[in-house]
Amino acid sequence: MWALLIPLAGIAMPVGIVWIVFYYDNRTKEQFNATLQKLIESGQELSPELLESVPGYKAGKGKDKDDIRSGLITSGVGIGIALFGHFGAEEQALFGIGLLVLSIGVGILAYGIYSKNKKGDDLS
Repeated sequence: MWALLIPLAGIAMPVGIVWIVFYYDNRTKEQFNATLQKLIESGQELSPELLESVPGYKAGKGKDKDDIRSGLITSGVGIGIALFGHFGAEEQALFGIGLLVLSIGVGILAYGIYSKNKKGDDLS
């Protein structure tokens, strides 16, 4: 009985988490669109301040990524996996996977530092 529930939970849990995230994101978008439609029907002028006050407004979110922060987090995860693979687990593959994740994090970090310096050069 339990042997069947563990694989089912392993499949159902990620699917459920993804469904919850998409459901609430879609619901927020629908609420924003409904409110925006009511504002248009009432004939109000849509100023940026008015749009920002509407619940669910997302201007530019996701565009302003912090690559340095992402690189540091990914590098930390890679170091953790590598250390776990080296000291905690019997699997040597985890050490290699940790080094792979670490190298991805270092790449993101290097890109973040490079692009931040490049933006600073463009402004002067």
